[in-house]
Amino acid sequence: MRLLAKISHGFRSLFLREIVNVELNEELRFHLEREVQERVAGGMRPMEARRAAVLDFGGLESVREECKDMRNVNLISNLIRDVGFGVRMLRKNLGFTTIALLTLALGIGANAAIFSLVRGVLLRPLVNRDENRLIYIRQSAKGLGVENATFSVPELQDMRSSVKTISEFGDFSVMGFSMVGLGEPRVVRGGVVGGSYFEVMGLRPVLGRLLDMRDDGPNAAGAMVLTHRFWTTVLKSDPSVIGKTVRLDSLGARGATIVGVLEPSDPYPAQTEIIANVVCSPHHLSATMVTGRVHRMTELFGRLAPGVTLEQARAELTSVYTTMVKDHPEAYSKKGDGRIDARLLRDEITSRARTILLVLLGASGLVFIIACSNVANLIARGPWSPYWRAMPLGFPSARLISRLTPACSGSALASRSSHRFC
Repeated sequence: MRLLAKISHGFRSLFLREIVNVELNEELRFHLEREVQERVAGGMRPMEARRAAVLDFGGLESVREECKDMRNVNLISNLIRDVGFGVRMLRKNLGFTTIALLTLALGIGANAAIFSLVRGVLLRPLVNRDENRLIYIRQSAKGLGVENATFSVPELQDMRSSVKTISEFGDFSVMGFSMVGLGEPRVVRGGVVGGSYFEVMGLRPVLGRLLDMRDDGPNAAGAMVLTHRFWTTVLKSDPSVIGKTVRLDSLGARGATIVGVLEPSDPYPAQTEIIANVVCSPHHLSATMVTGRVHRMTELFGRLAPGVTLEQARAELTSVYTTMVKDHPEAYSKKGDGRIDARLLRDEITSRARTILLVLLGASGLVFIIACSNVANLIARGPWSPYWRAMPLGFPSARLISRLTPACSGSALASRSSHRFC
């Protein structure tokens, strides 16, 4: 409310200046006369009482200007004068203006570009539902130089049966397919997932439906989902593709019905054109894939159970993984020093770019500081130096800034000075 009152006083002083001045003069005259009367009542002669009252007031003109500043009467008028002064100086010194504007544009432009990039990569929320519960699970064998190893189907089955802090797991592996029946035959990169994958990932369709538990297992009918990028760029957002059956060939041909189109999302762990169920990939139904503990080609995701923290899930995963290593020593090299870890999917997606982007953000901030310093140096040594050097001692810094830099004229809002320099 105080801010609104200040703005109201400022605009009233701008458009009703004469009325404001009359009201202020009458109020000052009332206080002065009351002071004179009190002194006369105290035994002073009228002339001496008036003189003493004026001296105590400190001069009517100075009191009048001080009251104007306290009531923000001069706020809008000072702002307009300062902006006008700055614009006149900029027009008078076009060379200086051009250099200053280019310098600031460089600093501001670099900061805006880098911050937009940082915001898009690090700060923008994922489209996944409840992303704070969505985790990426990885195992490593640092002794063998492997930082991020995929999982096998038997490992996934062990964790599903033993881990309670994770409510559900989602698996994703990449296969190449030859696709026939949707325009020209083409080779596509596809994801192969279990029926729980999209529920775990918290993704939604923009058309049709996504794969679910009815599409899970070796006895389900072949089904697939188109990624949004493939649907919009290659198929031109054609809605009639839903329900069509295509042939997918990858170590054996299978038919698959297009059941839906996935919403735009971060393509992690791989950019694909389609996402199909395991029936569409004969390799995923083979004994090597189903029973081979060392046949690792599956990326693993999970959703934290309600009330469970990431640290608790990590602790249980480590315990279960240790038991797996003890029960199947032939599948885990002692030299490899196998470990398992989990992190939020957002952190996993941004981990590679985070350091680089933060360094770029710091560098762009340094560029902006240098640009501001250069402009300040230009002001100090340039055509405006005689003006700020001629300012009276005690001239408020806010008014000085608003005078010398029109872009900073808003700082005059904070000024409460009645000094003038024109």
